[in-house]
Amino acid sequence: MDKFSFKHIFFIISALSIASLKTYPQIFMNISGRDSWVVVIITCIIMLVYFDYLINICIKNNCYSLREIFISSFGNLFGNAFLIVFAAVVFLSLVESASVESNVIHTNFFIESPVWYILLFVVLPGLYTVKRGRYSVMAVIMACIAISIFNGINLGILTSQFKDYKRLFPLFEHGIGANFFLSILKSIGMYSSIAISLPYLSQLDIKKGLRKYSFLGNLFVAQMIIVAIIGVLATFDVERANEIAYPKLVQTQLISYFGFIASGEFYVIFQLIAGWFSKYITTFFALVLIMREFKLDKVINSNIFLSTAAGVIYIASYMISRNLFTLFKFLNIYVYICAAVLFFGTLAAFTVFNIKSGKNMSGN
Repeated sequence: MDKFSFKHIFFIISALSIASLKTYPQIFMNISGRDSWVVVIITCIIMLVYFDYLINICIKNNCYSLREIFISSFGNLFGNAFLIVFAAVVFLSLVESASVESNVIHTNFFIESPVWYILLFVVLPGLYTVKRGRYSVMAVIMACIAISIFNGINLGILTSQFKDYKRLFPLFEHGIGANFFLSILKSIGMYSSIAISLPYLSQLDIKKGLRKYSFLGNLFVAQMIIVAIIGVLATFDVERANEIAYPKLVQTQLISYFGFIASGEFYVIFQLIAGWFSKYITTFFALVLIMREFKLDKVINSNIFLSTAAGVIYIASYMISRNLFTLFKFLNIYVYICAAVLFFGTLAAFTVFNIKSGKNMSGN
């Protein structure tokens, strides 16, 4: 069989959607404060409806090619142009993945190891995995997500005694203002990397269960994110949480049981590496699939393309991640770009495609 099972969409969605919101939630928490857990619940509901809507359009019209959908929506010129913009945002997501993973490891675990050195252990294994093809990519994704889930459950249990849910209240202490909605927009931008899974649809052995498993995958991601944000806010006062670069990692340092289970770093380092590496290779292979949509693999040798892309990612990630303030400036801009292109742009393209397809069917 030359295609993935439709059930693999669960792992693809999990790999793309979990890491950002769990690792640097203060991107939106610093403007919504204690109300951030409400923001996340609203965002998750929006994204559940959003992605189910996109999948339903693909199934309804029996079309799973992203390029075909964009061209049908915007015409040949603007459709191809939008796919190029989409690919550019996918590339930015690769830079985000490599930058955040290397900076987190440098900042929290191995401060004496320079970022350029840590990046080698992200970019080179990622390049090797993607070069090996789709089955290697999927095997690594599934293994990484399994590790991430296992460690996440353990960390949830081990940190439970340090959470005080009274810290979640009072809600809307200062009312609902513009910052509340801006926070929702930013969290949507962080979550909208789920749209990077769309190029994979053409690689799936499509059956009726696609919608079911994509919804289950999205629902699983949503509950993980909600639990993670509530856990951070219940562990720290919101003011303290917003002063920490990566609050989930500091949260695990509270762990101490029986005199030998301490700090939780064993769990969190594996969860972090597995979560971000799975996002990196999933995004990288999505870029390869978009390249194939343009038939560029017929013009450019795939090894040259992959090696060049990995080199550019390495340089860009190093320039961004070597300074924590520069990284967070990039991330603040990145979430808006993702919201504009991956959420609103893709939503508009699929909606126009669905309307046009409906008219064509009624005309026939």
